[in-house]
Amino acid sequence: MKTIDRVILIATAVIIVFLGSVVLASVSGGGFPNAFAIAFYDSVASNRIAAAIIGIAIVLVTLYVIMMALRVEESAEPIITGTGLGDVQISMAAVEAIAQRAAQKVDGVRNVEAAAEGNEDGITLHARINVYPDVSIPEVCENLERELSEAMHAVIGLPVKSIHTVVKGVSRMESKPRP
Repeated sequence: MKTIDRVILIATAVIIVFLGSVVLASVSGGGFPNAFAIAFYDSVASNRIAAAIIGIAIVLVTLYVIMMALRVEESAEPIITGTGLGDVQISMAAVEAIAQRAAQKVDGVRNVEAAAEGNEDGITLHARINVYPDVSIPEVCENLERELSEAMHAVIGLPVKSIHTVVKGVSRMESKPRP
């Protein structure tokens, strides 16, 4: 989400909270909250042009927030490599799936989330893993990076520029012995 989207989302939330508070104040009965709501409505009625401008701005901002919610995330550009017969396009989703499958083969890795970016010059991988408690984390990470690099070269035919591994957790259960 872009910074401007966050700012507009926060502004819309503040406007909605304010208007909701005014409505709640108007139904609460006598006293200060009710007087505030009446004064607010009187100021809106006496300043029709300003109220119309503010109303249009609120409608536009709200429509923008709705469009933001319905927006489909843009997918990363595919990697395009040339072969003797033509071009091959490999999506980043495919690269990430290959990375996840390769990471599951590494002893000590409980689960993995992979993200990829790159071009025909090479791939950068980001792996977030959970490991078992009875393994050496540096050894698991080294094995993971080696397996990912070999898988990318074997399956896609591209080198791996870098691999960023984050160990996000340690599983509670012991690892299963591999056959």
